[in-house]
Amino acid sequence: MRTLWGVAVAILIGLTACAGQAPMAVKPSAVTPGMAKKFIYSGKTTQADVLEIFGPPNIVTHKNGREVWTYDRISQEVTNSGGFLTILIAGYEKNRHSSATRSTMLIIYFNGKDVVQDYALSAAQF
Repeated sequence: MRTLWGVAVAILIGLTACAGQAPMAVKPSAVTPGMAKKFIYSGKTTQADVLEIFGPPNIVTHKNGREVWTYDRISQEVTNSGGFLTILIAGYEKNRHSSATRSTMLIIYFNGKDVVQDYALSAAQF
């Protein structure tokens, strides 16, 4: 009887521990042309502002003693759909597959006071 209670308690604890875990969701990247135009202003936006909006850069380099941050994002969207229609014995099957790839590169040039001096943006979808 004690063994049965021990097993029941162990299962209950295990289920309770798993119930609190949520599946990991992929957060969409904020590096988009719209976000760059909305939040980056030459002479006004600071490195702290950029970090808050876009997160850490992929590459940090220096040019003429000033920092240059590069964000390079590639995303792919794949869509599959299909169906099957049956009328008595004959049937018709239709499958559709499509994909789109988006590439966005944002390069931000900072002045000596860690404020945006200029930025360049390249976006392509294929």
